[in-house]
Amino acid sequence: MIDLAVILLSFLASLALTGWYRKALTRQNRLDRPNERSMHAVPVPRGGGGALLLVLIPGMIIAGLRLDGLATHATLVAGTVSLALISRIDDARGVSAKLRLSIHLLAALFGTLALPPHATLFGDTLPFALDRAVMIVGWAWFMNLYNFMDGIDGITGVETVSLATGICLVMGAIGLNDPFLSTLTLLLTGVSLGFLAFNWHPAKIFLGDVGSVPLGFLTGFGLLSLAAHGHLVAALILPLYYLADSGITITKRALRGEKIWQAHRQHFYQRAALGAGRHDTVVLRIALANAALIGASLLAVFHPLTGLAIGAAVVAFLLWNMQKRSRVV
Repeated sequence: MIDLAVILLSFLASLALTGWYRKALTRQNRLDRPNERSMHAVPVPRGGGGALLLVLIPGMIIAGLRLDGLATHATLVAGTVSLALISRIDDARGVSAKLRLSIHLLAALFGTLALPPHATLFGDTLPFALDRAVMIVGWAWFMNLYNFMDGIDGITGVETVSLATGICLVMGAIGLNDPFLSTLTLLLTGVSLGFLAFNWHPAKIFLGDVGSVPLGFLTGFGLLSLAAHGHLVAALILPLYYLADSGITITKRALRGEKIWQAHRQHFYQRAALGAGRHDTVVLRIALANAALIGASLLAVFHPLTGLAIGAAVVAFLLWNMQKRSRVV
């Protein structure tokens, strides 16, 4: 009952604040206007992720105070706030890539302090300092990946709900008792569902960097927590579609000599949405694939290679299906 109450309260708060944010952003003329790289045809308010953070950050603080005096997870809260601030500035007037990446790395560095002190990704395979460096860089990359993939209506909300649900279920399967992380997954689920009410196709508001980057940071924390408890494969399977689509697309663009940080419409999901003429059909296919990935990650808890093989097959089929239905841009 408590779990449902957290989801319901965060959903209602996110729903109300997103509606208010939409009106405020429109009055302030903070609109994402269409251009040749856009996936939308009319101006849409951008920066609605601030509404989610007004629920997430207080929720994390309350959970921390009730469960562990906040000390354990204070760095995670601080990282979320710092990412929200730099991303809000980036949405408003832009910041240099160097400054943005520096803040992302610092947030990841301090965020690792919220993990168990001797947590590693690869067990004893690497020296601790090297393992921790890989963790920090990988976490910063995941935040940016989350931002890159926020390119059509509803995709980030659906991905966040999928990851939060998957993390919570895998926690149960491995017997991980972490009340703070459990509460965080419930908060992420509730706020994302509330935002989806306005962000579903055709979207009435966009997250902006202020939403997508912190969401990548917090879902990344959940995945790292699973990996830190010896379940790296399960943690990799849950976001496998995002990892594959972004990785393949960015590699192709880099090989062509394109500036990979610039906006584009070359992701598999973007070209599939252009081919379909709408976003929701593509996002629903992603949601179905994510459900299968959750199942594969649960299997990987007991049979890692089998779970990974199934997850890879699911993602390969999804990418093939998107490619088949895509429009060349």
